[in-house]
This record gives sequence, C-alpha cells and structure tokens, in this order.
Amino acid sequence: MRHRLEQRYRAVLRLGTSVGVCALTALMGCGASDAKGPAPVPSPPISVKTATPKSGSITRSITLPTFRMLPYQSATLYAKVAGYLKTLKADKGDAVTAGQLLAEIEVPELLADEAQFKAEADVERGNYERMAAARAKAPDLVVPQTVDDLRGKADIAKAKLQRTQTLLQFARITAPFSGVVTARFVDPGAFIPAATAGSTPQNAALLTIMDFSRVRVQLYVPEAEVPFIRNGLPVTLTVDELPGRTFNASVSRFSNALDEATKTMLTEIELPNADHALRPGMYATVKLAVQRRNAALLVPKEAVVVEKAGTFVYTVAEGKARKLPVHTGFNDGVNVEIVDGVTANQPVILVGKQALTDGQSVSPKAQ
Repeated sequence: MRHRLEQRYRAVLRLGTSVGVCALTALMGCGASDAKGPAPVPSPPISVKTATPKSGSITRSITLPTFRMLPYQSATLYAKVAGYLKTLKADKGDAVTAGQLLAEIEVPELLADEAQFKAEADVERGNYERMAAARAKAPDLVVPQTVDDLRGKADIAKAKLQRTQTLLQFARITAPFSGVVTARFVDPGAFIPAATAGSTPQNAALLTIMDFSRVRVQLYVPEAEVPFIRNGLPVTLTVDELPGRTFNASVSRFSNALDEATKTMLTEIELPNADHALRPGMYATVKLAVQRRNAALLVPKEAVVVEKAGTFVYTVAEGKARKLPVHTGFNDGVNVEIVDGVTANQPVILVGKQALTDGQSVSPKAQ
C-alpha cells in the first residue's frame, strides 16, 4: 500500500514539472515575438557636390614679414660752411624739387674774402699781362723767369677767388633730388656749424629729404628657401593699415650671402609708390611665389580632409562615399596638388564642413 502511494506522488511531480516548463516556454516565445518589432528604415542619402580633378599649374608661396620699408632715396642736409641761418624755405611735409633753394646761411667773412681775392686776382693778372707784353717787345730786357713768376702769382690769386666763390655756393642749401621734407632741425637765426669729414655735429643738420615715389622693401629669407630666390621672382605685398589693397612687384636684388647669426639672406623688393600710400617705416607682409609646377593634378581645397591618420579625399562608388588616402603636394589656398591616390577621371566630393563617413549613402551633384 505504501509503495503505491509513492509511485502516484512521483507521477504527479513529473506532470507538474512538465506543465511549468511548457508554460515558461510559451511565455518566452511571446516575449521574443513582441521584442522583434518592425524593421528599421534606412536613412536617405545626403546631397553632396563633386568636382573632377583637373590638370593645371600651381605655385608654392611663403609669407614673410618685412624687415623695414625704406624710401628710394634719403638725405640729411648739412652745412659746409659755418654761419647764421638766414632763411629756411621748407618745412616738414613740403614737397620739393631737385635744385630748389631750401636755406641760406649768412657768411659775411666769405663775402669780404671774395672781394679781396677778386681785387688781388685783377692786380696779379694785370702785372703778368704787362710783363708778358714787355717781354714780347724787348726779349733782351725782360728775364723769362720774371714773367713766369708773375703768371704763377696771377694763377694763385685766381685759385683763391675760385675757392671762396665755391664756399659761398655752399651757403645756399638746395634739394639734391625731388622728394618730401620729413624732418626739420633748425630755425632761422640759429648758428649752423660747418660739418666736416672728421666731425659732424648734431646741430649741423638742417633738413631731411626723402624720395618715396618708389620704396625699397627689405626682408630676410630663411636658409631653406634661399635656393629659390632670384631676381624677378613674383611677390605680393599687403599692409594692415591699407585693407583691401594688394601691391604686386618682384624681387629686385638680394645679398647672395647669409647672415651668420640668423642664417637668413637679405632680399630687397623695389616697387612704385606714385600715390605715396606706402610710407617709409611701415610694417608689411610679403608673399613670395618661390616654386611653380605645371601640368599638376589639382583638386579644390574643400575636397581634401586632413586627419591624424593621414590625408584623404572622398569619391563616389555605387551611390556611396568612399574614403581614399592620397599624397598631396603644393597648396595655394584654392587648389591642392594630388601626387597620387586619385586619377584624373575620379570625381571627388567637396566635403567642406560636412561630416562624411566611409560607405555613407550620398546623392552626388557636379559643381
């Protein structure tokens, strides 16, 4: 009797377990069916612009600051003779022409010397001419040496007169060339000392004149770029104080030797400045076109993507963006030279500020 009861208990237990497993399986099946849901909708392709690589010329440029901007000519005028400044006919900012009288110095001593030496020259010339005439009439009565001595005295007197007259010319200060007066150092009535070769006192200067109808722009080129510098190399000059203006010129001359301390080479650019827009002392920026390549494969700058892993462009294949690694050459700010990685018949996507990923669906539109 007891044995039968145990068998029934085990049968009921097995039946309950089977029912529970079936119920659990049913519940899991329902949950999985509900979680699957509808299939995701693919995102629409984005519209992109494309451009075909083209063959053309491209220039590599470097941008350097100027060392200084100089006038084409500049001179500070000094007095050759000492005296009081009688008149000053020009001031700062005045335009002057070559040969124009700018200042006069009073030199009464030289005027007195001129009168004295002129009289002496006349006397000595008369003595010589009379003795020479007498010698011609009576050669036996006049010793030739006497005539020679008188001729020498006449020449000496004439030389003294000419020296004094030359110094008097230095009392008139004239403009050595056409330009603009940029500095004035004295006033009428001031005593002006003579500027000699051994000493040039500060108070001997009268005026400074500059001719900047042409200007000289000097800059230092780094050693790595020195081999590309030559006369006639195109340059573009800009000045912050003159926005919107660009000055085109070329290299006029260079020193051919590098500075030992800085390892740079002095280079000079000369350019016309008829409207005086460029002023001596201004700070400018110079762009030099140091290298040029013809028949290069070019793509717009917007097509090139630079990342840590390298440089890339995107092309279109089967309606999707494909990322291609490339090697680039010159970049002129508008186009970029492609050395390898893209062929001439492969349109590239103008990425610009768009965020593209490799394999993304795109709708290309030629630029």
